[in-house]
Amino acid sequence: MLLRTALRSLSLTALVASLVPLGCASKSTETPAESPAPGGEDPAAAAVRDADPATVAALKAAIAGPQRSAENRARDQYRHPLETLLFFGLKKDMTVVELWPGGGGWFTEILAPTLRDSGKLITTNFDPSGPPDAYQTRNANKFKDKLAGAPEVYDQVEVVTVTDPTTLVLAPEGSVDLVVTFRNTHGWVKDDIDGAIYGAAFKALKPGGILGVEAHRGKPGPVDDPKKAAETGYLPEDWVVARIESYGFKLQARSEINANPKDTKDYAEGVWTLPPSLELGDKDRDKYVAIGESDRMTLKFVKP
Repeated sequence: MLLRTALRSLSLTALVASLVPLGCASKSTETPAESPAPGGEDPAAAAVRDADPATVAALKAAIAGPQRSAENRARDQYRHPLETLLFFGLKKDMTVVELWPGGGGWFTEILAPTLRDSGKLITTNFDPSGPPDAYQTRNANKFKDKLAGAPEVYDQVEVVTVTDPTTLVLAPEGSVDLVVTFRNTHGWVKDDIDGAIYGAAFKALKPGGILGVEAHRGKPGPVDDPKKAAETGYLPEDWVVARIESYGFKLQARSEINANPKDTKDYAEGVWTLPPSLELGDKDRDKYVAIGESDRMTLKFVKP
């Protein structure tokens, strides 16, 4: 457990400063984004209802596909991949960027086959040739091996190697329909690189393109020290919205599809106390398994 905790604390880079001071993000004065109405239909449910049938069929086939392990399928109850991706506006003929998919590539398993025939998937990865004992290098090789091990699923995936986020180029400017990121926001804030990453996403997206963000949702209220809050994995939703809008995006809609009211957000090991990490091991394991995965904000932004 101590090793995993230490690995989490490694800074992605000590050289990159955020483009906007941590305490300076302000709320948008634009028309409020679409949000779930009390007792009404969640925007994610509406997105599923109104989705392109061919995309729905492709997504359902990918979600049920043999490339997914039983362990990953078990997490669908917390991650709602069909509803989340359709809420973000995914269509099977889009050019999509997945930021920081991690060594396991949980969403890559779904996005790659969905987009393989008529769309395009671009993912980031760290340098597999980096220091062999480094956490990032191990994850990079895990992801590289995953793609290489199933060419019938991943042969069309384009990989962008991340070395320095300040020079990150995801795709030709204005060529991408959708950029997605899942549970990465806290790490970027902690490492002062969120401005560089969101800037690269903004540049790659077409006007009207979408940024879809899923992140661990902290308790509401002001944030005196965002980096300290980010070390727990949790950040307040309104702060995240204002932060991302400060880089040029505009919030279009919020969904509660990945909410978990059982999550009290006050654990000794932060969000990693909960599944799937279960950092406390067997201590109170049944309690945390019963809570499930974290409470998550699911946000849809547009590039004006």
